[in-house]
Amino acid sequence: MEKSRVALAFALSLAVMLVWQYFFAPPLPPPRDQAALPAATPSPGDPGGAPAPGDGPPGGLADAVSPDAPPRDITVETPLWRATFSNRGGALTRFVLKALPNGRALRADDGKSELEVLTTTARRGDADAPTTELGAAFELIIADQPQLTTLLNESRYQVEGVTGDTLSVANGETFSLTFAWTNGRGYRAVKRYVLRGGRYDFDFIADLTKDGAPLPFAFRVGPNFGDQVFAEYDGYTHTPPHAVTVVGGNATFTAFSSIEATPPGATKPTYLAKPNAAWCALTDHYFAFAAIPPAPGVVQLSRQDAVTRFRGREVKREYAFLDVPTVSGADNIIYIGPKDRAYLASVSQMLKAERNLDVDLRELNDYGWLAFLVRPLIPALDWLLRFFYAQTQNYGWAIVLLTFVVNMLLFPLRWKTAVSFRKAAVHAPRHKELAERLKRLQEQKVKMDDPRMVELQREQLQLMKESLPIMGCLPMLLQLPIFVAIYVYLQLSVDLRQAPFVGWLADLSAPDPWHVLPVVLCVTQIGQSYLMPQPPGPEDPAIAMQRKIIVWVMPIVFAALFFWSAPSGLVVYWMAGNIIGITQQLIINRMLPPIPAATASAGPAAGDDAAATGKGKKKKFNPRSAVPGERPSAG
Repeated sequence: MEKSRVALAFALSLAVMLVWQYFFAPPLPPPRDQAALPAATPSPGDPGGAPAPGDGPPGGLADAVSPDAPPRDITVETPLWRATFSNRGGALTRFVLKALPNGRALRADDGKSELEVLTTTARRGDADAPTTELGAAFELIIADQPQLTTLLNESRYQVEGVTGDTLSVANGETFSLTFAWTNGRGYRAVKRYVLRGGRYDFDFIADLTKDGAPLPFAFRVGPNFGDQVFAEYDGYTHTPPHAVTVVGGNATFTAFSSIEATPPGATKPTYLAKPNAAWCALTDHYFAFAAIPPAPGVVQLSRQDAVTRFRGREVKREYAFLDVPTVSGADNIIYIGPKDRAYLASVSQMLKAERNLDVDLRELNDYGWLAFLVRPLIPALDWLLRFFYAQTQNYGWAIVLLTFVVNMLLFPLRWKTAVSFRKAAVHAPRHKELAERLKRLQEQKVKMDDPRMVELQREQLQLMKESLPIMGCLPMLLQLPIFVAIYVYLQLSVDLRQAPFVGWLADLSAPDPWHVLPVVLCVTQIGQSYLMPQPPGPEDPAIAMQRKIIVWVMPIVFAALFFWSAPSGLVVYWMAGNIIGITQQLIINRMLPPIPAATASAGPAAGDDAAATGKGKKKKFNPRSAVPGERPSAG
C-alpha cells in the first residue's frame, strides 16, 4: 500500500512537471548567432533533411558557434586595393580598387566615388531604391547539405594573428589573414588569405574537415562584381558582365542571361555546369575577379535576379555565382583587378615562373567574333599607344599619333586603291562604247563565232582585266582588320578609362558631353567622301543620287547612330583618321593625272572594222602619264 502511494505520488509529480514544462515554462534560448538559421529542407541528395552518413545528427550542427567570437570586420589596405573581410563566415564582403598598375588613381563611373567592385548586396539605383542581399565571396558550398552550408557561412569565425581591425600591407610585403571555426561535433573550417602588397593576386586556402577527415567542397566567386555605380548597359564601355570559364586554354564567355535564374525561395540553386574548367572568372568591361583552383573541375554557374529602381523606373539586374571546386588545404590563386593586357601577361609569366602554372590571364579580354583577326595585331597597337603616351603624357594625343603612324603605313595600299579606281574611271567611256557596239551586233543577230564578235569580247575581257574596280577593293579589305583591331583595342583599354584629353574632354572612355567631336567627325567624313575622284562627262541621274547619299547622308547617319554616344577616344581615333585621310587624298589627287574628257566614239562600221582587223590595242595605264589611255581613232 505504501509502495502504491509512493508510485502514485511520483506519477502525479511527473505529470505536473510535464504539464508545467509544456504550457508554462519559457522556451530555451537559441544557440548564439544561430537564431536566424533556416530549418533544413529536404533536397534531392539529402532525403528527409537527414545528413549524410558520418556527419552526425542535424541537431549537433547547432553546437558550432563559439561564444567568444563577436562580430568583427578586418580591413586590409594595400597601395592598389582595399579589402574588408568579415568573421561571419570568414568571407570577403567588400573590395575597392584604388589604382592601376602604373599608379594612376581609379574612381567609380561617376568620377567621384571610390571604385567599389565587390559587395554583398545588389546594386542600388536611385538613392531610395531597394537593395537585395546576395551573399559574400569565398563562402563555402557543400553539395546537397544546405544546413551545413548555411552554418559554415553564417557562423562567426575566430580571427587569428590580428589584434586590430585595420592593417596595411606595403609593396613587397606579404601577410596571412586566418579565420578558424570549430564545432562540438567534429567539424573544423579554416580559411587563410595570403595577401601581397603591390599586387592584385593573392592566395585563398580553405581546409574543411569532419573528425580530421577532409570533406569535398567548393568556394564561391561573386556574385556582385563590377563598378557599383549603377549605369545602363550599352555596346561600348558599359557592356553586360560575363562569366568566363577556360577549358584547354580556350575561354568561353557566358552571358548572365543564358544562365537559368534560381527561383525565389529555392533551397538549392539552379546550376549550369561547366566541366573540365581549368580556371574561371567574373568580368565587367574593365575589371575581373578570377579564380585558379589547384586542378580542373566542374564549375557550377548559377544566377539570382534582383529588382531596383533607376531614374524612377524598375530595373532588373542579373547576378551570377561561380561555385569553384577545390582541394582542402590547397592554394587557390585569386586575381581581382584590371583587365590590362600587359599586366595580365606579366602576372601569367610570374605564375609560370613561381608555380609552373600554364595560365594566360589575357583570355579575360573578349575581342568578339573577329578575335582571330584582332588578336595578332593587339600587341603592336598596345606597344605603340604606351610609347606615344610616354612621350606626350596624354592618351588623347597618343591616339592621334597612333592613328597617324597607322595611316602612313597604310598609304601604299591607299595609293594602290586610288590608282585602281582612277583606271576604272579613265576606261569607263571605253567600257560604255564596247557595250554599245556589242548591243548593235546582237541587234544585227551576228553569230557568236563571228570575228567581229570574238574580237569585241576579247577586248572587253582585256579591258576588264586592266581596270576592274573590284581590284581596288582588295587593299581596302587588307586595311579592315587593322581598323577593327584599333577600334576594339581602344574600346577595351583600361588606360583610357577616365583619362583626360583637352578642355572639356575629361574622360576618353565617356561620350563627348558637348558632342563637338561627333560633329567634327561628320564634317571630315563628308570632306573625305567629296574628295574621291569621279568620272568626267555627263553623269547618270541614278549614279548622281547615289553619290549625294554617300557624300552627304551616310556620314550624318553614321555619326548619329554610332558616334553620338561613343567613347571620346574612339571618336578621336576616327576623326583623326578622317583628317589624315583627307590630307593623303589631296596628295594622291595631285600626284595622279586628271581624267581626260571622253572623245567622240567611232561610227559603227569603223568600230566594227577595227574589231575585225584587231587594230586599236590599248597601252597599259600609267598613273603619272598626262594621257592615261589612248583610244583608236576613227580614221
